[in-house]
Amino acid sequence: MNHPLFKKPAFLIWYGAFWMILSAIQFFLDLRVFEANLSIALVDVLVSNTIFGMLGLGIWYVVVGGTNEKRSQIYLVTYHLIAMLIIVSFWLWLTNQIDVALFNRESIKAHMHKVLPGKAGVGALIYILISVFYYSFYYYERLKEKSQEETRLKELITQTQLSELKSQINPHFLFNSLNSVSYLTISEPEKAQDMVIKLSTFLRYSLKHKENQLVSLSQEMEHIKLYLEIEKVRFGDKLEAVFDITDCQGCQIPNMILQPLYENAIKYGVYETTHQVVIHTKAKKADNKLIFTIANNYDQDSVAKKGEGIGLLNIRKRLGLVYGDTTLLQISNENHIFTVTLTIPQNSKLS
Repeated sequence: MNHPLFKKPAFLIWYGAFWMILSAIQFFLDLRVFEANLSIALVDVLVSNTIFGMLGLGIWYVVVGGTNEKRSQIYLVTYHLIAMLIIVSFWLWLTNQIDVALFNRESIKAHMHKVLPGKAGVGALIYILISVFYYSFYYYERLKEKSQEETRLKELITQTQLSELKSQINPHFLFNSLNSVSYLTISEPEKAQDMVIKLSTFLRYSLKHKENQLVSLSQEMEHIKLYLEIEKVRFGDKLEAVFDITDCQGCQIPNMILQPLYENAIKYGVYETTHQVVIHTKAKKADNKLIFTIANNYDQDSVAKKGEGIGLLNIRKRLGLVYGDTTLLQISNENHIFTVTLTIPQNSKLS
């Protein structure tokens, strides 16, 4: 995050005005309260406020460096007490060195000794005021960024609502499934009835969940298995699925985020070859993250003619907006095995 005082020229003007007002007050106090002569009071005011004005710019980086929601309030208070002690002490020391070098007489030393306690208190107060301003700006910017991110997410949902529905319920998948049902009603009526039940259950799940709803991995995989069972009626032994997800059933994932992976595997794997395609699904939990992997063999020559679909790109964008990280989807392609790995943070709330 950039320094707030450099974002707009007006901010620097206000900052300068603050120090001018403070200088006027200090000059009056030096003359009236501490009875300093005019030259000493003027030089002391200019030197001390110029130095603290420059140090005040650096306090922004102290604030940013100490901002961490995971740290306790005790840590934060201690952090700023130490920073304040260092900055105010350095300010007093440097001001004294310059004043003495300029005047080089006992009168300035006596004046500095007289105003030191009050000056230290004023320095601490100024540090606090500047820190409060920077914190206010920092959290205002964070709130604004979050609001903008939520707006972008809502816009994406609105713009892609129809395409996401098409992704969830692929028209070709529906047509092929209905054709399979039609065929089974003649050849194997009992299987036709079973497939109709599976298809209706599949459609019900696809339509009842909101776009950003979290569901358990077990729920999502029940839906995926229905999808694969329906597709297996069409492809038969060409399609085989193997699952290893026993220990991760309770993990939470965004609704309907897995289906495009299996659609991709079938479109570019099963559909494009005459050989059997095995879709391997593995899931494990590590460092409070769900690591979900789907891999399938494919005919490289056939896939090269097709190019990539938009399913994986949409998943990457969705993960980036939901979790703030576009690297949560990784793809590898080795030895005619196409692998997609999703990393889903746990204990996170969707926007």
